Amino acid sequence: MFRSTTRICGHTFVPRLINSSSIVLDLGAFDGDFASAVIERFHCRVISAEPVKELLDRIVPNALHQVLPVAVGGKNQTIEINVYDSRCASVFGSTSSVERAIAQSVEMITLSEFCRRTGTEHIDLLKLDIEGAEIDMFDNTTDQDLRSATQITTEFHDFIYPEQGAAVARIRERMSDIGFWVLPFSLDNTDVLFLNKNSGVSSTEVAYLRSFVRYGKGIVRRLRRVAF
Repeated sequence: MFRSTTRICGHTFVPRLINSSSIVLDLGAFDGDFASAVIERFHCRVISAEPVKELLDRIVPNALHQVLPVAVGGKNQTIEINVYDSRCASVFGSTSSVERAIAQSVEMITLSEFCRRTGTEHIDLLKLDIEGAEIDMFDNTTDQDLRSATQITTEFHDFIYPEQGAAVARIRERMSDIGFWVLPFSLDNTDVLFLNKNSGVSSTEVAYLRSFVRYGKGIVRRLRRVAF
């Protein structure tokens, strides 16, 4: 039996598609934990985007890790990002009357511009955790640019912003139409893997991932919740 998936910082992907020659894009690096874990395991290059200064200062320097102090979204522009005490920073406003945020002015760029600046032509793994901005990012990225990724592990944020639910469903349908298998590894949309059909992963493997791995992980999470 093939080795199926691995999960790092809540993001599931197929590890056998990553090696020391791979390029991993980590959009929404936070404090660098995902990048550090990927480098430790695969010894490959990771290029991150993280716009929040306080988080950038916490990322431990590594020769294999390049960090750009930018947000990634749907346009090349300067934006105000809201830095919250109780959750991750977001370009979106508060969802609660008691939630407080401090605004920081940051640069936002598109995925295409991010790849241009870093000289990235092919992406072996794209990790997206950009706090709701993934909707605009997908909507403003061409099919060709998306197909340059072997796999895209995404945390959608319709659990915070329910109004994004229809857009998430539309993106999942689009990704299927342009040549990706859509593999949800969560009971919501917080861990969705888009796997390029040209990745070399067989339909048999995909069937396994869709059944045993998906439902097995769901059962484990439910048991953990019961335990607490």
